[in-house]
Amino acid sequence: MERIKKMRRPEFMIFTDKDGTLNLADRQLNSIIRLISSMGGMVVPVTGRTVGDIKEDFKKRKIALPKLIVGDNGANVYWTETDEFIIRKTLAPEKIEQIIGEYLKIGGEPNLIRYTDGENIYASGEDRVKAYYSKSKVAKILENVEDEILQADDITKITLAGTRKQMEDMSAYVSNLGFWTDLDRTKFPLATSENYRLDIAQKGINKGEAVKAIVSYFKPRYGYICVGNGNNDLAMFKQAIDNGMEADIMGDADQELIENLKSYSRKKKKGKVFVIPRDKNKANRIILRRAKLFQQYIRNKRKMPTKRKRIIQSEEAKRSFRNVKIRGNRRKNGRIITDDGAR
Repeated sequence: MERIKKMRRPEFMIFTDKDGTLNLADRQLNSIIRLISSMGGMVVPVTGRTVGDIKEDFKKRKIALPKLIVGDNGANVYWTETDEFIIRKTLAPEKIEQIIGEYLKIGGEPNLIRYTDGENIYASGEDRVKAYYSKSKVAKILENVEDEILQADDITKITLAGTRKQMEDMSAYVSNLGFWTDLDRTKFPLATSENYRLDIAQKGINKGEAVKAIVSYFKPRYGYICVGNGNNDLAMFKQAIDNGMEADIMGDADQELIENLKSYSRKKKKGKVFVIPRDKNKANRIILRRAKLFQQYIRNKRKMPTKRKRIIQSEEAKRSFRNVKIRGNRRKNGRIITDDGAR
């Protein structure tokens, strides 16, 4: 991150998931992001999507583009002011060959293989897949995705799809190879699909590690919060709790995840978990509310030094006076004389 030119230290940072959390269709979101920027804060999208996908979505809706975007569940961190990846962790080609070989061996469909270089998504030219990505400007359709993935050398994430059993088997296999995985349901390649998808990235890749790296570099003056709704947000939530910060989770998230998060906070005896009421715009409103709380806190802190200084000076004066009376005073002819001769 040293490549980023020196910028003003952010007052606070708000890390937020996109899908199921941030509502880009909310007309007030642009004003919220600009307001936070004017406060000296930063909104940082942290998502499983590609950086290119997030950029396109924000631009399409005419929403101010954040300075930082975290894509592929933390594999990529992108600085929008210079259009460059400041963190980009790719997979070794020989490991990719092993992963794809095992996937096909257990009956996986070649057309359900996808991968990304952090900016674009590469997928099969099969009709169902083409229809799925028909409105995407970052999806690149390939004639033979199985061959192309074995020749690519800049892959940051692979996504496989299939039955739950297939994806669980692949998750175990890939984990044994030392990779990070995330398993969840998917509507790919059809809205009626009951498939599961498996994201695969380099070991140590998760949203929490990305947040940790960013916070370590930018050192937000008054802290940060993390907002999300899914299992892939868990590492980000735990990072916030470990640092004594706040984890805000959507109320429609898996209830087991919510309870696990609360339990983790109680066990650590630090941090705070807030469950966001179920409403399509609630995450946006909570982000605005938290930003205003940060702003109020900052105002109070800025007022405090002068007030504290007066208190400290007053206390020092009292101590000095007491010391003179206790140690240095003596009477002479009915008058109080101090050790320094003052009368």
